[in-house]
Amino acid sequence: MTITTVPSLVVPEAFTRWLESRGLIYQLLVDFYGRKPSLSLVAQWSRNRQISVAAEMTEGGRELKRYLCSQEPSALPQICERENREYMRLMNERAASTIVAREAAELGREEDFCNVLSDVYASAGIVFKKCGGEADDHISIELEFMAVLHERMLYNSFSIRSAMDLLEIQEQFLEEHLLKWTPQFCERLNAATDSPLYLGLSHMLQEFLPQDLQMLRAWKASLESSESAMA
Repeated sequence: MTITTVPSLVVPEAFTRWLESRGLIYQLLVDFYGRKPSLSLVAQWSRNRQISVAAEMTEGGRELKRYLCSQEPSALPQICERENREYMRLMNERAASTIVAREAAELGREEDFCNVLSDVYASAGIVFKKCGGEADDHISIELEFMAVLHERMLYNSFSIRSAMDLLEIQEQFLEEHLLKWTPQFCERLNAATDSPLYLGLSHMLQEFLPQDLQMLRAWKASLESSESAMA
């Protein structure tokens, strides 16, 4: 019997920092766009050492790092209370929010557009457990989709081909969904708040998503080159 070996996925040094940081950035954005900023959430991110590296990828990230990491522990409850009110004012649909953080609303699409996204998630084998009843086109769900695919690509891929498949899904999702509507969303958010937390998050999102797409394309080209060399 002949045993066929599958080449392991090798990450070029030029992409290592980006790959190590992007999952953390997506998770941070999911946490703060998806729920009110509780004391435990703010404390968790203000103490997270990895955020220092990830934050350096964007100016918005540096803004967020300066705000979260410069706070005295005794000041966190008051900060959380203030930012909690701001979240409710800005993004809680049940509280007549200023901003609607959904793709269909931002682009003026039909409500059944969520069925399209549901099919996209299902085709990737992903089902979300939505604690707050979020729609499939809510910004936190779309960002979490990217976070999950990143984890699969980085830690559960055992060949260049499987990594490429997951990479292509992320590239397409950024092009066809997140980057179609988040620039307008961020502009609205920037104009609606003076909160250091939500301005930092908005600036980070504006900068990071186009940068992430560019890096995905570059890594794809690198993987294609490696795959051709092995053929």
